[in-house]
Amino acid sequence: MKAQIVAGVIAALVLTGCQSRLNPGNWGWFGGSRSAPTLEPEDGYDQNADLRPLVEQVVSMSVEQTPGGAIVTATGLPPTQGYWKADLVSAYETVTGAVASKDGEIRLEFRIVAPPTPKPVGAARSREVTTALFLTDQTLRNVRQITVVGQANARSSSR
Repeated sequence: MKAQIVAGVIAALVLTGCQSRLNPGNWGWFGGSRSAPTLEPEDGYDQNADLRPLVEQVVSMSVEQTPGGAIVTATGLPPTQGYWKADLVSAYETVTGAVASKDGEIRLEFRIVAPPTPKPVGAARSREVTTALFLTDQTLRNVRQITVVGQANARSSSR
C-alpha cells in the first residue's frame, strides 16, 4: 500500500512539470483563454438597424393635416396581447436619419416589441396597438403617397 502511495505522489510530481492535459494543475474550471473568430459581418453592423419585428397586420391608417405638417396614425393587430413600444419607422432616411421619400412615397414600417412572457390571445379589439408620427411640410413637399407596412399587409393613403 505504501509503494502505491509513493508511486502516486511521484507520478503527480512528474505530471506537475508537464504542460499536458493530464497535469492536475491544468485542471481549472475552464482553462486558459484562446482567440476565437467573431460573428461580426465583414462590413460591420448597421448601427441604426431597428431589430423590432413588424406588426402582424395593419388594421387602419390615417393622415391628418396639421399646422406645419401632418400626423400619420396607424393601428396594428399583433397575434397576442402584451405587445408594446410601437413606432412608425421610415424605410427611407436621409443621411442625418430623418424621414425621406423615394419616388414620391414615404414608406413607414410598423415596428413593435413582443411581450417578454407569453400572453393570452384575447379579442382582436383588446390586442390593437396605435402609434403615430408627425411629418413636416418640408418632408411632405414632393410626396404623393404614404404607406404603412406590416407583416401580412400594408395600407396606403394618396394625395
